[in-house]
Amino acid sequence: MYKVGQTIYTILEDKYKVVPLKVSEQIITKTLDGESVSYKAIMPNKKLSKIDLSKLDNVYTDINIVKNYMLQNAEAAINDVLKETVTVENKFFKIKEDNIACINKSNDNIINSLPPPIKDPDEKIKVELSDGTTANLNIKSIEQVLDQKKNENINSWWL
Repeated sequence: MYKVGQTIYTILEDKYKVVPLKVSEQIITKTLDGESVSYKAIMPNKKLSKIDLSKLDNVYTDINIVKNYMLQNAEAAINDVLKETVTVENKFFKIKEDNIACINKSNDNIINSLPPPIKDPDEKIKVELSDGTTANLNIKSIEQVLDQKKNENINSWWL
């Protein structure tokens, strides 16, 4: 798997470091149960300590693979942060923006849009409310309320 003298890499996750190691020993153990191979590597410290590679979680033979692994982890972490940010934004701001849009009224309280199709004044229309409830509205009563609002605005302007 490794060659003696080969440089390999490990990531110390808790310290956010990539550490190069040099394979220093290949140990082949033959027993009645079979053969096993283990490796030891020199660590880059003043004592040039040896470590058994089986004690390491991440061992890479190419630094570009280490880079790709780290980029994938960083991207996943960034995506998690952004996902959480969008959740917080939706929780605290989206609802409030919708409410603010409803609160902001024009000066004349007239909805500027295409005129509604002509309907029988006694006809009822169904409107779904934000809580899922369906309400039946009589067109004639809506027109009366709108006329009353117009009159209130005209009267307040003259006073």
